[in-house]
Amino acid sequence: MLNVIVVNHGNYLGRGDDYVNRLRAGIHRHLLHPYKFHVITDVPDVTGWWAKLAMFQPGRFEGRCLFFDLDTIITGSLDHMSRYDGPFAMLQDFYHPELLASGAMMWTAGEADHIWTKWDEAGRPAFHQRGDGGWIETMMPNAARLQTLFPRQFVSFKAHCAEGIPPNARAVCFHGLPRPHVLSDLMAHW
Repeated sequence: MLNVIVVNHGNYLGRGDDYVNRLRAGIHRHLLHPYKFHVITDVPDVTGWWAKLAMFQPGRFEGRCLFFDLDTIITGSLDHMSRYDGPFAMLQDFYHPELLASGAMMWTAGEADHIWTKWDEAGRPAFHQRGDGGWIETMMPNAARLQTLFPRQFVSFKAHCAEGIPPNARAVCFHGLPRPHVLSDLMAHW
């Protein structure tokens, strides 16, 4: 069964439950493939976005995993991507495509455990020039790019939605401001 994972560490923006519930509802509307929805909440001895690395703790999940940041709006069917069974995949940065970004990821549980174990062995550093995404990229430099695997299905709100949501978009990713809860025109999807 597919694991759909989100992280709500520290009550995201003071609205964590709302974001979780809205993302869960969007996934429910757009994913017919059987799945189990997981919410990772407070992770001991971890601050901020570094809690995302807890997804890679050995033994936490079994089977295929699909992760979305909480500030993602699901706008179309996820069924095609839910069948992806290839290697570890993550977003490429929307502005710097040579870099990777951690707003959405896919992998098979166990194949990326070293992301957590190496970070834990390093003393759980709370700094990387590019945050958790930079750490994950360092550990998975050959990750497949989601935008290559699923062209035009993962879009950036800032980079691609100035004139509305593109017709083939399945996931609208937010990074920085604005946040989804302030955009009334997207509330129908959120």
